[in-house]
Amino acid sequence: MDTLNKLRKFYKLKHVERTAPVGNRKESTAEHTWSALILADHFLSIMEEKLDRLKVYELIMYHDVVEIEAGDIPVHHEKERENKKENEKAAAHILKEHMPNSLKNKFIKLFEEFEDEETREAKFAKAMDSLDALMHFLDYKEEWKGWDEKMVHKYHGEKMKDFPETKEAFEKLLIYCRDKGFFNQ
Repeated sequence: MDTLNKLRKFYKLKHVERTAPVGNRKESTAEHTWSALILADHFLSIMEEKLDRLKVYELIMYHDVVEIEAGDIPVHHEKERENKKENEKAAAHILKEHMPNSLKNKFIKLFEEFEDEETREAKFAKAMDSLDALMHFLDYKEEWKGWDEKMVHKYHGEKMKDFPETKEAFEKLLIYCRDKGFFNQ
């Protein structure tokens, strides 16, 4: 039962709210993780480059677990993000102590790999994380108020450039947003 109770710590991710709406409530970080996994599965299936699927899934699955302790800070909240890396690293080490032994080292390793983006899998996982946020907000045009194409490129575009398929999807998303009046509302 001790191990099962430690696993329950992960369930707290369901309660971490993001700024993204879902109907009349906020999206949970767990929901974001799920939809990023769906995007990853799609793109991994159509990409010419072959990546380690399991590694990508694990990177996405664990990348925001630190938000249980640190909370979510949206990409465009630059002032609040100033100490984000340090705060999330500290949160990761706190969380590690509450995990079953079978996951402690794996979690830290995956968290650091995602943050450092030194592998192709980590860069791809970051792209999926970013693309998921954009995809989510396509259902909430009113939330784009004050955003322009330059901002979207600044916060998301760089992450898409390493993979032709994600870059193409990002460019199509921008065209869609431009055509549908998402920008400069």
